[in-house]
This record gives sequence, structure tokens and C-alpha cells, in this order.
Amino acid sequence: MSAPAASASSPSAPQGSSAARPRMEWMDLLRGTAVLLVVVLHAASIPASTGDAIREWVLINRYVEPFRMPMLMLLSGMLLPTSLAKPTAQYLWGKVAGIVWPAAVWMVLYGVLVFRNGPGDPDYWLTGDYLWFLLALSACYLAALLLRSVPAVGVAAAMLVVVTSVDVPAGLATKTLYYGAFFFLGAGLGHLVPRWITVRWPLVALLGVAAAVLSHLGLEDQRLRLGTLEAAGISVLGLLVILWVAPRLPVGGAARFLRWVGRSSIVVYVVHFPILVLLHRGLDRLGADPFWHVALTTVVGLALTVLMVRLRPRMPWLYLAPGAARIAGRLRARAEAREEAGAGAGTGAPTNADVRAAR
Repeated sequence: MSAPAASASSPSAPQGSSAARPRMEWMDLLRGTAVLLVVVLHAASIPASTGDAIREWVLINRYVEPFRMPMLMLLSGMLLPTSLAKPTAQYLWGKVAGIVWPAAVWMVLYGVLVFRNGPGDPDYWLTGDYLWFLLALSACYLAALLLRSVPAVGVAAAMLVVVTSVDVPAGLATKTLYYGAFFFLGAGLGHLVPRWITVRWPLVALLGVAAAVLSHLGLEDQRLRLGTLEAAGISVLGLLVILWVAPRLPVGGAARFLRWVGRSSIVVYVVHFPILVLLHRGLDRLGADPFWHVALTTVVGLALTVLMVRLRPRMPWLYLAPGAARIAGRLRARAEAREEAGAGAGTGAPTNADVRAAR
């Protein structure tokens, strides 16, 4: 998941100016698929909190658990080099406006309207509740800026070693280190994707079978789903297959829908949980049968979440800091002015800034 309106380059495009590269639409498709799977997960786990669980639905979610959140982090990491190419102020503002802002807004909204008194509890802010992913992603972007001179793959390896060998406090710290490893893996190896998607299908098929078998074994063993070196390895196997398949998927109505959702993944992520909780509470009061409880929570929850994506233009402040584009434009203009001043000082030639000052 990335900040709203984030763009990417095509895996087959030559290296150059990011502005000249087309968007990698298959990345939007994967992001849309992954974030909708998050909705499906919570549509099952929330009713399960009161005993309204359907085992088959739980098992389906366990199958995709090794790949769902790692995929979102990996995709965000693949866009990191383009983000880091911007001046520091622009880079930081983009993350504050598009990630920190919606996280803060929805922490307050959820805490006041749904969680009740959540904002008054320090642990609520420290854990991030259901918005932990945005807090972890923000931490990764900050770490990437501070460690920009360190190879991203090295950062990924260090995070994975720490979280699997050191007694890290459970919660946000553990999640940030574990899933953050996939973020930096995407940042460090994302440029190899164009080469990877050209490999022969037998190798990919072999990796797919291995990932499926190991994912099946993980249904009853959480260590094979997350938080361990074994789980990370299984995730990488599955992600390699997914990255190879995604650019080859046919373009149709379903693909266009998933790409559309992927471009607004931030909306889906922040709105879905309050919607599902409120649906669950209503169905719980009605004493709905577990099957219908989960089914209606899932179907209606997905429909209302998608509706919120459609309504995004009417309530942009819920997902992006007000004035974000204007402030970004000012920061960009200042950076360009500094570059012109530096270039003029080196050549002795008058700059545009000098001309404006003379006027």
C-alpha cells in the first residue's frame, strides 16, 4: 500500500525519468487484490471474536496469510527508489500527507465513534489498533530516509534477523520489523522484476507447487505463516510466483475493478474495519446464524467499502491532508530554485531566481 496517487514504472520500461514511465497497472491489481483480502480476513475474524466463526472461511484466510501483508509491503517498497529521488522535504511531506494524516484521522474517528474512549488510551496509539500497517509503513519510510546509504537488502536481512532471533516486544515493533523486511526487499530487488518475469514457466510452476504445499502445512502451524524465517521463505516463494503471473493476467472487467481499488487502497484499508465492526454488532444483536453472520458481514462490508472508494472525491480530507498538492508544489518550487541557484553559482550565469530578484 502506498500513499494515494502513487505511481510506478513499467517493468519493461528503460531506466530514466520517472515522469516518462507508464504506471505499472499490474501493481495496482495486486494491491487491490491484497487489500480486499484484508477486508475478507476481518469479515471472518471479527465475528469469530464472539464465537460466530466458520472454519472453512478461517482456513481460506490462513492459506493467503503468508502472502497478503508481505505483498502490500513489497509493492510499497518497490516504489521507494522513486520516492527517495525527491528532495527530503518533498519526500517527508508526501508520507505525512498521504499516510500519517489518514492514520491519525481514522484513529480518532474509530476511537471516538466505534472503539469508544480509544484516543484516551496510550496503548491505543502505541499499537495502532487495526491501523498498525500504516504506522509500520510510516516507520519504514522514515528508516529508509535515515538509512538511504545502506543497501536496502541489507536492511531487510537485518530486520528479519532481529525479529526472529531477539526477544522483540510483541505488537507494532514485531510487525514493523517482520513486514518491514519485505518493504526493503522490494526496494532493493524491485529493479530485478523485469528480468524475473521473463523466466520460463516450469520454474515458476515448481515454485508455485512448493508455496502451495508449504502454505497448506501452515494451516495448523502459525510458525509457517508469519514471524519466522521459515514463514518469510514461504512468503518469498509465493511472491515470486505472484509477481510472475500478475503482468500476464488478461485485461478485463475484474482486472480493471481490482486496479481501480488498488489505486485507492488507502481508502479501503482505513474504512473497512469500522464498517465491519458495526455490521457485526448489528448482526450479533439480531442473533444471526454464524454462516449468515459471516456471509453478510463479508458481502455487505465489501460493498460498503467499495462505495466509500466511489465517494472518496467528495471527502478527500479523510484520506489526504488538506492542501497537500499546494504544499507539495511549494516545496518542489523551492527545491528547483535551490538547484538553479547552485547551478548559476557554479557557472557564473544568471539564474531565473536572479532575474526574478532583479525585477
